Amino acid sequence: MVYRKTRKANLALAFLLLVLTTNFLLYQPGVQEFLTLQLTSGVVIGSLIDLTIVAPLLVYAVFKTSFKQTIALMVLGLVTVRFIVPVELYAPYKGVLYAGLAVEGILVLAELALIFVVIRKTSAIRIQMKEMNEDPIYSLLPSVEKIATKNVFIRILISEFLMFYYAFLSWKKKTARHSGVVSMHEKTSAIAMNIMLIHAIVIETIGLHWWLHEKSMILSIILLILNIYTVIFFVADIQITRLHPLEIKNDKLYITQGLTARIIVPLSMIKEVEWGATLPSKDTLQFMYKDFEKLEPQVVIHLHEPIVATIFMGMKKSVTEFAIRVDEPEKLKGLLSSNGNLFI
Repeated sequence: MVYRKTRKANLALAFLLLVLTTNFLLYQPGVQEFLTLQLTSGVVIGSLIDLTIVAPLLVYAVFKTSFKQTIALMVLGLVTVRFIVPVELYAPYKGVLYAGLAVEGILVLAELALIFVVIRKTSAIRIQMKEMNEDPIYSLLPSVEKIATKNVFIRILISEFLMFYYAFLSWKKKTARHSGVVSMHEKTSAIAMNIMLIHAIVIETIGLHWWLHEKSMILSIILLILNIYTVIFFVADIQITRLHPLEIKNDKLYITQGLTARIIVPLSMIKEVEWGATLPSKDTLQFMYKDFEKLEPQVVIHLHEPIVATIFMGMKKSVTEFAIRVDEPEKLKGLLSSNGNLFI
């Protein structure tokens, strides 16, 4: 879910927090005693409306949510009401919870059916990837979307598969080497920073896991799983950083920044190449590996018309400009100049 960053979104967020807080406090014995409230089962209807209708609508006003996410939030509201409302007050409304869970179960079964469809079409997807003749980071998701489905859940699942693929199965692959390659990370500390984060997570896991294990075994297991996932993510990110520099080939510009963003741009779509430009806005897609000090982009590329980029978790973003920082800006300038692009 993407925050809308508008004044209305900020106001909706304030109302959302108010709705959640008031419904939670309403059922606290101390609050009821202080306000001398005598609750009846009819009050639960108000909470059901607040948490299954009003709250999801407010979330939609704050974040860009899909239809299925909204349904999931409505079911979550039903479950929340079940936990905050005393059993004796909630008893007449048990059927509402079961109906909501049944709807969510149907949606889950539908998603599992889509996974089955993708598995069945694995051979066709592999053939499509070979026809594209591009690396998995660029070809897997488009192939799945063309052969199987464009479902959001499947995009997330495929992104997770890419993470595990690069973390465990890409170690024998070699970095692309041809005249159109321009490295992006070798003059930064991007890989070193990721390695430091991995070490920090491992050390924190060893110490905190054993301490938490005595306090709460479930919490310690959840934290352990999250930390293992995070380490796998950083390992995959390192591999993608190492294996996939910026490339210009087949009249296209290929650029990725780990697992967080990637785009393929036909060179004919480039309208203007602006060197020495400051970052136009926070919404401009950035392909700049992090360093210990803040770095500025070397070039901002403007496009004739929007192109869809793939960002974190397989999500899509339409872009008309993006910023780049590379190790050899003069080489990139020469490559783009040889294709007739404009420089400032």
